[in-house]
Amino acid sequence: MNAKEYLMQYRESMERTSEIETHLHELKAEAIRLKDHEGHSVKLDAAVAQYVDACNAESAELNRLAALRGEIQGMIDSVSDKTLRSLLYWRYICGCTWEQAAVNMHYSWRRVLQLHGVALRIVSVLLQERFH
Repeated sequence: MNAKEYLMQYRESMERTSEIETHLHELKAEAIRLKDHEGHSVKLDAAVAQYVDACNAESAELNRLAALRGEIQGMIDSVSDKTLRSLLYWRYICGCTWEQAAVNMHYSWRRVLQLHGVALRIVSVLLQERFH
């Protein structure tokens, strides 16, 4: 896996986490609203059991995604150059476009792309050191 693919996993994991949380929220809402016309719970046990099962099933995935984000954040934090580290943060953690990153960093769009190439080479070296 190259450096860019590795770093892109951060945003992908955020999207997947959001999908899981939305699914769990929907299951919880369904369990809460199952009432008859008199306000008595109907099929609540089954709905709650389904919610609990889903929470248990998704727990490992949520933990894995959080660990992956922590690993990527740690990788970015290990880049010694503050400017490069900042660029990686804006692009991969915050999900900024190149233009947004350039504005945030007070650089031209072209300069941000040049810095990105340098940053990816550093991350590639760090990845090789970590995984070999």
